[in-house]
Formats: sequence, C-alpha cells, structure tokens
Amino acid sequence: MLAKRLPTLFILFALLWLLGLLMHNLLRSFAEGLFNFLGAWALWSIAHRSPTLLRRVLIGLALGLLFLGVGDLLYTWGLAGADTDALRQPIYIVGVLLFLSMGTLLPFGMERQGLYPEGFTLRALLLSLLGGGVLTGLSYWIRPLSSVELLYAGAAFYLTLAFVQQAWILAGGRIGRALQGVVWALVLGSLGRIVTVLVVSSSANWSVVIYDVLWISAMGALVWSAYRRWASDS
Repeated sequence: MLAKRLPTLFILFALLWLLGLLMHNLLRSFAEGLFNFLGAWALWSIAHRSPTLLRRVLIGLALGLLFLGVGDLLYTWGLAGADTDALRQPIYIVGVLLFLSMGTLLPFGMERQGLYPEGFTLRALLLSLLGGGVLTGLSYWIRPLSSVELLYAGAAFYLTLAFVQQAWILAGGRIGRALQGVVWALVLGSLGRIVTVLVVSSSANWSVVIYDVLWISAMGALVWSAYRRWASDS
C-alpha cells in the first residue's frame, strides 16, 4: 500500500518545488530534501520485492538517501539562519560513502542473479575507477577542490561511469525492469552531483535548477519503478 501513494506524493513535492522556485529558495530547498525521503521509500519498497542477495544492497542505498535527505534539510535550516555546517558535512559524507559502497556491491549482486554477463562487473568497475580518477584529477586541475569536494567529485564520476555501463545491459523480466529504473535513477543522481561539484559558483541559479531537475528525475525513476513493481504484484 505504501508504494501506491508514491506517485501522488511525487506530484505534491514537485508542485512544492516549483512553488519554491518561483517564490522562495527556502521552500525549494525543503522540497528537494523531501524528495530524498521519497526516493528512499521507493528503494525500500523495491528492496522488499527483490531477491535476498540484492535486498541488503538496495536497503543500503535507501539509507544513503536518508542521510542525504537529512543533510539537505539541515542545509535548508541553514538558509533560515542556523549554523548547521558542522553537523551537515559529516552526514553528507556518510550518505556519500553508503552510496559508494552499495553502488559498488549492487552490480556484483546483479551478476550473481544472472542479470549481467559473467565478468562484466569487474571490468566495468575497474574502468569506472580509472575514468573517475582521471576526471577527478582534471577537475582539480581546472579548479582546486577541498578534500570533501574531491570525495564528492570522485564518487560522482565513478558512480556515473559505473551506472551508465550497467543501464544498457540489464536482462528482462520484472526484476530486471525494476532494477533498470534504479540504475537510471543512480545515473541521473550522480550527474546532478557532478553539476554541484564542478560549477564554480554554487549560487548560480542555472546550476541549481539543473541539479534539481536531474535529482528530481532520479527520484521520479525510483518512484515509477517501485509503483510499477507494486502494480505487477497486485
């Protein structure tokens, strides 16, 4: 029953975000934080309809989204005048590390389920690690980054390359289709994080809108996958 409400909540949060975009940045930021919790809810729903081998990884990704959601809400609180940086950064880092670890484990679980060709995962992750390292180095050469920004950039590049390679080869069936939505959501979300890291001025309006659209689209892919999986099981 929880999955049944996801599309309705997504529409309500999207309207709230649009209202914030037109009226007040605080409202926009609050809506963005709510989308993280909605995405975590969708991942949790998909996890409980997935094989045991994948369930723990998907729940780990959901927990990562919860941490990012808490971090975004603290950021919103900071926009209202509160000093939340000391608390917010560690929470973001935990969320990013959860995404890194679970995002790395996910394709191994898929390969064991027969959704990926044998040996694909190791090749894809090694290529992603190499490409992510090179792109992070280029980013640092273009604009010096702090250690935290380097972590965010490296994670975003690595995960984007890893998930783009996976998005095109998932096998069919209900599990494959549902997880393809998860992978595409992770691609969009990682691209959004790249935008936030590489834009010199974090307050640039166009970069904020691009990031929000990519992130909301990622949460929409999770919601659609969870709802479609629920509908097929009903």
